[in-house]
Amino acid sequence: MTEEYQMVIVGVGGQGILTISDVIAIAARKKGLHILGSEVHGMAQKGGSVITNLKIGKELHSPTIPEGSAKVLIGIEENETLRFIKYLEPNATAITSKTILNPVSWKKNKKAAIEAQEKIDENLAKFKAKIIKIDSEALALEAGLSLAQNIVLLGVLSQVEGFPLSDEELKEALKERVPKKYVEQNLKAFELGKNAIEKTN
Repeated sequence: MTEEYQMVIVGVGGQGILTISDVIAIAARKKGLHILGSEVHGMAQKGGSVITNLKIGKELHSPTIPEGSAKVLIGIEENETLRFIKYLEPNATAITSKTILNPVSWKKNKKAAIEAQEKIDENLAKFKAKIIKIDSEALALEAGLSLAQNIVLLGVLSQVEGFPLSDEELKEALKERVPKKYVEQNLKAFELGKNAIEKTN
């Protein structure tokens, strides 16, 4: 690759954003590429907004990514996808989970939840981006590990045109990063995400 590849990963604390970043970093370094990243947490480590900037390339400088310059965004929570989609350059790719963390009080108010979903969809459609929506929660459960929504989305990322790391490179890095007892479920989650993108195209 001749230029740096800029991406952002967003969600809330506890969704495994750091794990995705680590897997990408391991794979990039094994390929002889440099990687720079920065992470910003919200008010709470668990449940607060989190955004990670990642740059991959031959020669890198600042880890921060200006708004309107990222080639891909991964959103593990859909409100956070909407909040940070402004970081994408025109016609870039947003991979987002359908997961929305609504207020607890809305559990009995399905109408409010439905209206919130419609509002998010309406606002996402205003951006010039290719939006790939994945039911990562269902696929993670199918893989046998409910916490693997992040790895489902990593599998989707492996199929994005122009992403500098292959699915095999990411899977090898994944084996190094996750605890051995969860490797099988994580690899299955990755494959389910990778295959899901074919159904959305």
